[in-house]
Amino acid sequence: MNWQNRLITIYLYVCKHYQQNLWVHSQRMSHYADLSFSDEEVITLFLFGVMAKHREIKGIDEYADRHLRDGFPDSRVM
Repeated sequence: MNWQNRLITIYLYVCKHYQQNLWVHSQRMSHYADLSFSDEEVITLFLFGVMAKHREIKGIDEYADRHLRDGFPDSRVM
C-alpha cells in the first residue's frame, strides 16, 4: 500500500470512530482552536506522523508541513 492510500485509510478510520464515540475523548478545548482544520484531520496527521517514526509534536508538525501540505492546505498542528 502506498503512502497516499495509507493516509486515506487512516483518515476514513479516524472519521468513522470519531463520529461514533472518539469525539468525547479528543475534542480540542482551547479558546484559540482553529476550527478550519477538523479534529479528524489533526488526529490523522498525528497518527500518520507517528507511523513515520516521529515521536514529538514538533517533528510531526514539520513532517506534515514538508510532505503533506497539498492534502491538508489549512493544517498547522502546532
